[in-house]
Amino acid sequence: MLEIVLTREDANTEFALLAEWLVADRAEVEQGQPVCVVETTKATVEVEAPGAGTIVQLYEEGVEVELGKVVARIAETAEELASLEAGAEAGAPTRKPDEGERKATRKAVELAERHGVDLSAIDKRGFVTEKDVETLIARQAVDTGASERPLLAGISTERVTLPALYDSPEGDGVLEPSFLEYLRTDPASFRALGSEEKCRLLRENGASIGDGVVLGGGSLVAAPRIVLEDGVELGARATVRCEEVVAIGSLTRFGPDLELLCRRAFVGAGVWGGRSVRFGGGGHRDPWAVLAVGDLAFVGDEAFVNVCRPVLIGREVFLTMRSLIVTHNIGHSVLEGFENRFAPVVLEDRAQVGLGAVVYAGCRIGAEAIVASGSYVTADVPAGAFAIGVPAKVTGSSSHKLSPPRRAELASRILDDLHELLALRGHEPTALEEGDPRGFEVDGVRVLFTPSFREAVAGPAVVLTLDAVAEPPEGVAVLDLVARRALGNGGEVLDAARELCRKRGIRFEPGPWRYRGDLL
Repeated sequence: MLEIVLTREDANTEFALLAEWLVADRAEVEQGQPVCVVETTKATVEVEAPGAGTIVQLYEEGVEVELGKVVARIAETAEELASLEAGAEAGAPTRKPDEGERKATRKAVELAERHGVDLSAIDKRGFVTEKDVETLIARQAVDTGASERPLLAGISTERVTLPALYDSPEGDGVLEPSFLEYLRTDPASFRALGSEEKCRLLRENGASIGDGVVLGGGSLVAAPRIVLEDGVELGARATVRCEEVVAIGSLTRFGPDLELLCRRAFVGAGVWGGRSVRFGGGGHRDPWAVLAVGDLAFVGDEAFVNVCRPVLIGREVFLTMRSLIVTHNIGHSVLEGFENRFAPVVLEDRAQVGLGAVVYAGCRIGAEAIVASGSYVTADVPAGAFAIGVPAKVTGSSSHKLSPPRRAELASRILDDLHELLALRGHEPTALEEGDPRGFEVDGVRVLFTPSFREAVAGPAVVLTLDAVAEPPEGVAVLDLVARRALGNGGEVLDAARELCRKRGIRFEPGPWRYRGDLL
């Protein structure tokens, strides 16, 4: 007969929470098969069967067990099983917490910190679990009436910069009901129109359509409220159908075959989307089907975001090619023990999701965290972490600190790359007269690098620097690579340098901005 014992994880822990049995009582198990989940204040672990046989559970889920105790036995023979079933091992006591004692599992602490929840508000003896915290968050959202952002009740927006359009007035872009009915009942007629005619009709019927908006051939935009700011471009055959509102910020562009289906969609400024991007899927008409994409986000070709629960994608997030976000699963009956999950997904500012990676319902990717290509995320990834695998596990940090010399070396390399690219494009950059190795001249404009911009530079010039201490004089533009600020005016040469920096992850303010030059 084999025993499953809760081993001591550390000297400071005496009890653990038997959070979940992964197999049924009296089930047949194999050696190495996970059979239960145990939570302590330090960790959440799966306990595996030490051998094959029939498991007999001695404790129920949700009770505290002293470490070192036997929580189940595995009968290897019919005789051993008969002995256990006869009651020889019945009546294993559950642990009663001491009066006033309070502990919290690691997951509960992390969730409470992320949502700013005070664990003392949970009236419970013994272990506070993740489910207890979730219940408190939901109750607090109801108690306050969720007046600030009712659609996101219970979802923390900490470290998530929502697009400004999320808080746009409800009266903006309200469509005439008869025109909305036309879009819904005869979409083919609207798709057949040219871009200018589509924009004109939308404006005349109440939609808020900015200057320079382009709606590609065969495209359709239909919603009770439509707000498209200046310079929005939707590629050919786009289908945008929202039950309440679609609002897209200035200079945002999507390639051909976009599909955007949900109840409410708010897409920020300067977002770049590739071809065949899909937002929607099953449940896209549900009351909770809310999409928010922050400014300067990137959505790669064939990315798919299922929106039946809120999906929040922060500022400068990278959702790369063929990546997948799901907010619910499908499968067999929940009454047969199969998982049936519906939950929001949050990608905090500057998070990155790699090629072909999957983010599962209920997960949160922390600010500046990176999920490696091909990974499957089933749990939260902390801010600044690097996670990889199936399921994804944190293996390190997403970035590392640079010494000042190394940072200067990388910055000067950007200048070298710009020189090489311009030369390959046939623009013939030349060396500076004073022979400065950290610069060149193209089209009559000097391009320089200096670690710190402090003194006046004669124009016309574009200066790349790590620290812009002084304001640039007339005819000089400065790109502060660390503070990510663009100062002054520099025409096409400045735009070319800014575009090269953008492709190296350096996006400058003020924005949004789009490269429209031809030097590169």
